Amino acid sequence: MVLATSDAHEPPPTVLTTREYRLPQANCPSCNSVGLQIGEVEYEVENFGPILMSVTSCGFCGFKHSDLFSLSSHEPTATSVKVASGEDLKIRIVRGNTATILAPELGASIQPGLNSEGFISNVEGVLARIEDILRFLARSLEGRRKHRADFVLGKIERARKGRLRLKLVLKDPFGNSTIISEKARKRRMSARELNRLKFGEQAIVARQRS
Repeated sequence: MVLATSDAHEPPPTVLTTREYRLPQANCPSCNSVGLQIGEVEYEVENFGPILMSVTSCGFCGFKHSDLFSLSSHEPTATSVKVASGEDLKIRIVRGNTATILAPELGASIQPGLNSEGFISNVEGVLARIEDILRFLARSLEGRRKHRADFVLGKIERARKGRLRLKLVLKDPFGNSTIISEKARKRRMSARELNRLKFGEQAIVARQRS
């Protein structure tokens, strides 16, 4: 579960600790078998602080789910980066499972949900996730909607080859996400903006209680 670092030009997160343990009485949410494995890695992210990545897996059916949490306090943030070259595809993305990812030029987004996963990847990895979702949906599309899906897939391929400039935006009401790059721009989100996000109202309530 340790993050590979050979393909990135931005400083990688530093591994602080790793640990593994078993939950012998826990049931797998997929196959209901008893016993789950937990693997945890704590990272230090430059200009952000420590984060904890936890992966839960089942040895019977192969179920796997990852969560990512910041271990320090952060304000609700919107972080963006402009991708203008092939090198920019290597910029690291730390996405907590409460974050919304927006790619305006593609008209695409990844929104949090009950089964949403946190991950550490890069811009190219995020594009691959959007591509996988779109290819899956395109199987059942027809006519203009199918043409639109193919058009966006073509844009993703151009971006992967450094032929399309685009922007990625992470909006996290709990501040568990960041983009590791000197090119990234970060700002605090307003209460009005938070209200438009999934889980945003929960973040407002948490701030009022603190």
